[in-house]
Amino acid sequence: MTFCFSFFRPLLALALWAVMPAASAFLLSTQANNDPRPSPITSPSGLVVVSGSATATDNGIPNQYPGKVVCIGRNGCNFGPVASPFLTGGFRFNIVMNCVENPPANCQYGADTSVSVNNGMTWDQAIIAWRARHGNSISRYNAYTYSRDNTRRMCTSWATYAIPGGFYLLPGADSCGPPPIPPNQCNVGGGPIVLDHGPLKVGEITGKTVEVTRQITCTRTADVMYTLASGNPINLGNGILSTLSINGVNVGLVTRFPGGTSNFKITSTLTDQGAVAGPFSKTIVLIQYLL
Repeated sequence: MTFCFSFFRPLLALALWAVMPAASAFLLSTQANNDPRPSPITSPSGLVVVSGSATATDNGIPNQYPGKVVCIGRNGCNFGPVASPFLTGGFRFNIVMNCVENPPANCQYGADTSVSVNNGMTWDQAIIAWRARHGNSISRYNAYTYSRDNTRRMCTSWATYAIPGGFYLLPGADSCGPPPIPPNQCNVGGGPIVLDHGPLKVGEITGKTVEVTRQITCTRTADVMYTLASGNPINLGNGILSTLSINGVNVGLVTRFPGGTSNFKITSTLTDQGAVAGPFSKTIVLIQYLL
């Protein structure tokens, strides 16, 4: 009997060790894609948005986010991924993932990317609750919103948030990098441009000007070159040349436009090259290049 007892005792201990449950072990991450475009949120102005994802991975390393959930000024709040870029001056602009509401603060009441949590929960329990609702990962087309002009560093994070209250960014759950830059474009408003010098007298042609005003809207500050396939100056016939300029800069040279909408002037200045009486006109195509 003694022999048998000593033989089975270590086997029983091994069996008990094998069935001990593993602790929760999660790693939070976020990903902002490089596909910037205007945000559906129109106030404040100048917001852009990118698609992206958020993931809560079971990586086998427990308690990576120690301590209890923090709901600022409240017992309960929402928990999920957010955009939290750094702005000029070091401030952070926090906005809930997949928020498309005006004003965006309304999303702090809860979103389809969050879960309800409270101050009595550990962070691992909050992550378990999020995974129970959303699975391991989510992706959204309008995922992360940020300021087109004022963002100095793009960050995506995990946070708690509510109204009233505010955002509490979970330490160790930031992912930061350069902000995705929207492609610049400039669009000119209005229809065809007609520069009509009217009747002219021979001997009083050189230096005559006419101009029209148009609006141009650029995503941000842009260096633009306008060119003519026919060259500048333009031969109008009957010994008359026209030199085109944009805001006083001859076509073929670079003109700088600010971001947003502004006015600019297109001017035709005539030169007499042996002018004779008769009609003169020319139809041309002005080509725009963003540098």
